[in-house]
Amino acid sequence: MKNIVPLLTLLIIITACGSDENVDVTRYELLPKTGVLANCTDVLASNKSAGFSFDNNSCQYSSKACADCDFIVEADMQIIDNNDLKLPQGAVIGIRAGRRNSLIFRNFYGTADKPYIITNCDGQVDIADNVPAIKLHTLSHVRLTGTGSTDDYGIKVSQGSPFGIVAELAATNFEIDHVEITNVAGPAISARTRPVCDGSTNRGTFTQKNTVVHHNYIHDVEGEGFYIGGSHWHTNFPPIADCPSLVLLEPQLEGVKVYNNIVENVGQDGIQVGGAVLGCEIYNNVVINYGLKNIQVHQSGIQINPGTTGSIFSNLIKGGTGSAIFINGFANKVFSNVIVDCARDGVHIGDREPPAGKSYVVVNNTMYNVGEYAIYMNSKLSINNVFNNNLLVNITGGLHNKLNDEISLNIDNNLELMDITEADLANPDQYDFSPTDNSSLIDAGITVSDPNVLADYMLNNRKAGQSIDIGAVEYQRN
Repeated sequence: MKNIVPLLTLLIIITACGSDENVDVTRYELLPKTGVLANCTDVLASNKSAGFSFDNNSCQYSSKACADCDFIVEADMQIIDNNDLKLPQGAVIGIRAGRRNSLIFRNFYGTADKPYIITNCDGQVDIADNVPAIKLHTLSHVRLTGTGSTDDYGIKVSQGSPFGIVAELAATNFEIDHVEITNVAGPAISARTRPVCDGSTNRGTFTQKNTVVHHNYIHDVEGEGFYIGGSHWHTNFPPIADCPSLVLLEPQLEGVKVYNNIVENVGQDGIQVGGAVLGCEIYNNVVINYGLKNIQVHQSGIQINPGTTGSIFSNLIKGGTGSAIFINGFANKVFSNVIVDCARDGVHIGDREPPAGKSYVVVNNTMYNVGEYAIYMNSKLSINNVFNNNLLVNITGGLHNKLNDEISLNIDNNLELMDITEADLANPDQYDFSPTDNSSLIDAGITVSDPNVLADYMLNNRKAGQSIDIGAVEYQRN
């Protein structure tokens, strides 16, 4: 399989409008990152390496023959229910290659050591339907992966409504990877369970754990690229007709990992995560041309909904109608991101009933061509917030919005420039924001005490010299 992940070469393919195979698209063929913290970490890969913190997209996979699978999903099958099949934990379920209609998988309960693997076999699978292409219902420890062929994405969703893939109805501990999704009327991937009247999926009864989505290519969809978790963590869930007087609360999420995805040409937010109260990481993604419908508060590159904590780092966010990163969570760490051609704010932070005494850390990002502020800080309930060591080039609104005494924000040690050439970077036109030998960014940062700020944009250690650098990329000494 090809190596595809944030860095380099922009390739524009212009073809005639028409079918899914003939549309105007801007694709980014992206080389692996070379940082010392990253390597192939996938247990299914033939070249897995131990001891690395992140996956750099260098994994290699062997094609899967349908004859080697424990069960084959044929073209005329739709509902795959393990209450009927009774496949053992750890079984491999192969979807036979070719064009087909939608699928529903349900009642598969694996374990961490023996997950069920659902993959393509004998080639690429292409699913098109006027309903969600794939539904994952009432299951746990299941991996849906397109690594069963030499295609970059062995599973393709070429039509779906209102979702491409949906994981719901108490789905937990699942992984979705190496899937291409396009031509969807709503979100490409929706991964959320709603509370119901019997309380079985209410907060405190059900927790959505270990939602892992990686190495997917999402493009040309009308809704969000990823819609993970809900939007109402801070308040009651909207009343349900069957139990209008019952107070329902959305379930919380733990262990959300969103990494190494390409999200391109989406109508609303690129990546949206809500209610993820523990163990959330969003990193090494590319989000290009987001919020194309220009709908207020649904137009961010990365949208952090209420209840979500965790880290957002080493992402490339480019060319959207809204803010690059919009945060209504709490205690988020935003670092080592590259933000380019953003119509509104680079980072926008507000309050949606966060716990008291929490802080935001926004450090060592590179922002270039931002239409409004580098940071719009509108959180009055957080404390000791920091915005340091950021490289800010051609920021129309300036460093920050007008602050008042109720807002806490340390804005020390940011470098503001009008011309990108003043920063002495390697090749910013080709998305290489590495400092050159003579760059004033080198060792010019102030200490970041937060231990969660681990990596730079290239997935190298955040500190390589006498001091931390300014900007997203740390200078590497030979």
